[in-house]
Amino acid sequence: MAAALLTAPVTATAHAAPKPKEATRTIEWVAVLKSHTKPARLREGADWTVYAHLHLKARDGRPGKKIGDTTAHCAAILVNQRGHVTQCSRVLRTDAGHLSLTETMDRYGKGPHTAPAAVTGGTGAYADAEGEATVVLHGDIATFRIVLDD
Repeated sequence: MAAALLTAPVTATAHAAPKPKEATRTIEWVAVLKSHTKPARLREGADWTVYAHLHLKARDGRPGKKIGDTTAHCAAILVNQRGHVTQCSRVLRTDAGHLSLTETMDRYGKGPHTAPAAVTGGTGAYADAEGEATVVLHGDIATFRIVLDD
């Protein structure tokens, strides 16, 4: 029996190798508001649509070359004296494909207002897109910093 134990294979405890970090791609775009149906006086449950032109973000942070457009469907989920909280679903359209985002944003005070957004999908060059974005609204300008996990 002792001989059997000595000839049995020895199993070493191996540490799992760390998973390689996923490659990411960062996109920075700017949208310029063209029209919306947001009511002048908000109430909880009110919804509206937004249409804007989509641009590359120039080095100075302003809109650069126009690359498409963007639409959003938003709803007021909380309204109080300080402002409101909205939930928006956005589609950013370019010739290369579409990206879909969703976010909930606190819009208290004058702004700018910032919120994290989830990348919920895409088409074309953005098919099977996953990742996160930061949406910043300031007046008639929205900026998007989108980090896609490849």
